[in-house]
Amino acid sequence: MKHLAWLALTLALFAATLLLTEWSDTRDLSHQREWDIARADGAEGELDGLRFSVREARAVVVASKPDRALVLVRLAVQGSPKAASQWIDCRASLRGKGGETWLPLYTASSSGAIRLIAPDGKDNGTCLVSGVSETGPTLSDHLYRLPSADLDDLTLRVSGYGTRPSALAFPIRPTVRTIKPGQ
Repeated sequence: MKHLAWLALTLALFAATLLLTEWSDTRDLSHQREWDIARADGAEGELDGLRFSVREARAVVVASKPDRALVLVRLAVQGSPKAASQWIDCRASLRGKGGETWLPLYTASSSGAIRLIAPDGKDNGTCLVSGVSETGPTLSDHLYRLPSADLDDLTLRVSGYGTRPSALAFPIRPTVRTIKPGQ
């Protein structure tokens, strides 16, 4: 009977350890996944005290490689610094109609590509909530590489570590420009 009590105690401690570990892992997972999606009515939307608007959505397809496109999305964000500090960070991802997800490119050549695609020739950097103010919008540029067949039905999701699993979703339809080599 004594062995049975030890076995029950061991199983109870194992279950408690498993529960504590899973709770921590589930909490971390909820800060990485976007489950609660608030759809923006148009090019503007608000989530947890910050107002986002999509200023530009442009795609470039190179004629020699028509199966791929570079997509530039320019975001403007405005709100109180207190609300921005609750966000902690800012993540903007593109979603396709089939559930595909594309994250922004962060390479040495990304900035040059953004300047080539942007209408004003500027790269405003990535989405940083640390520079957000109530007086005027803070701009950010995001560059994505995706199949050109997926350009018709895209959704931009914006979230922060402090907002997830909630995210703000914008329908995106970029204007497409085809470039021939030598242009």
